[in-house]
Amino acid sequence: MLTRRGWIAGIGSIGAAGAGRFFGIGEFMVLAVAGLLLIGTAAVWTRTRRVRLRIQRSTQPARVHAGGTARVTLTVTNLGGPAPVLQLSDPVTGTLGARLRIGPMLSAERVQATYLLPTERRGRLEIGPADVAVVDPLGLARTSIGSGPRTTLVVYPATQTLVPPRLARGPEPLGAAADVHTLQRIGEDFYALRDYTVGDDLRRIHWPSTARLGRPMVREDEVPRRSRVTVVLDTRSATLDPDRFELAVSAAASVVLACASRHDPLRLLTVAGADTGFVTSGEGLAQVFDHLAEVSTSGTGTLRATLAAAASASTGAVVVVLGGPSLEAAQDAESISAAESRSSALTIIRIRAPDAKLPAGGKRWVDITRAADLPARWAAAQAETVPT
Repeated sequence: MLTRRGWIAGIGSIGAAGAGRFFGIGEFMVLAVAGLLLIGTAAVWTRTRRVRLRIQRSTQPARVHAGGTARVTLTVTNLGGPAPVLQLSDPVTGTLGARLRIGPMLSAERVQATYLLPTERRGRLEIGPADVAVVDPLGLARTSIGSGPRTTLVVYPATQTLVPPRLARGPEPLGAAADVHTLQRIGEDFYALRDYTVGDDLRRIHWPSTARLGRPMVREDEVPRRSRVTVVLDTRSATLDPDRFELAVSAAASVVLACASRHDPLRLLTVAGADTGFVTSGEGLAQVFDHLAEVSTSGTGTLRATLAAAASASTGAVVVVLGGPSLEAAQDAESISAAESRSSALTIIRIRAPDAKLPAGGKRWVDITRAADLPARWAAAQAETVPT
């Protein structure tokens, strides 16, 4: 395969040959023949190189929030004899990728190259497969000699540091998450005494009461109360343009991160119908962020049905991230009013256009037009929430 320089040389040689024949100038013909011979020699030279390579790629980190730093390190190891100049191309989704030039390598020599990935927007970046080609000394021809692996980098939405949402008023179940790792069988506050049963931890025996009553008594402590949080994300294309939708996703991710810092069981619902179920940490939380990394707007779903699903699963805190008014504005207002009557800890985050005129919200409404507005206004809204 000819390089760009090779194509220029080839076209120039053909042009010189045509000019020499037309004008009868023999020197042009000599230049044309010499140019074509160089190109042919370069092509044969690259085709006959015997190069064996091992290409490895590592990405640090494997997941990153938008705006963070992510590096790719390519390691090329020469498994054969001396290798000539190599050209390495590593495609990256949405960009031209990385193009690197590797100098001559000795046998068993290893070379590393590092470059930064674009992480300005959330999503999934496909990296590779890397292509390595032999290039002749004049840069006229190249021959591909191998390719490397393919890697995926997940870019999470950008987040703001928020205080966790206040707990709902009244008794709250411990949570239905399947991956709750932080719950203990016992708490820290004394609750009651009961008779010992087979299988009880002997360290829980209350010896003064055992001596007084003449039978083994076990101390019971109060199980810590935990609050569940449901985050509802408006994904209707009629309410959010692309820029404001990105802000809505970032706000939802910020709330999820705040809940994770307190190990709350949390659930993500979208108006389009996605439901992660309640999770707390580990792989479950990673799945929530993976969904937020790829979520997009949709023309399906209603806010009424989504809020009803959120209310049916939990009496815990509910955070709704909304766009502007839609064709169902009256129905949305009724649905939100009904949700406010059911939950003592409902917070509405409304993504406004800078020049939009929307009806005033309640005390726990957070109106923002940019990401920097969220932390202070969120904290003020949570201060208005009824404490437990």
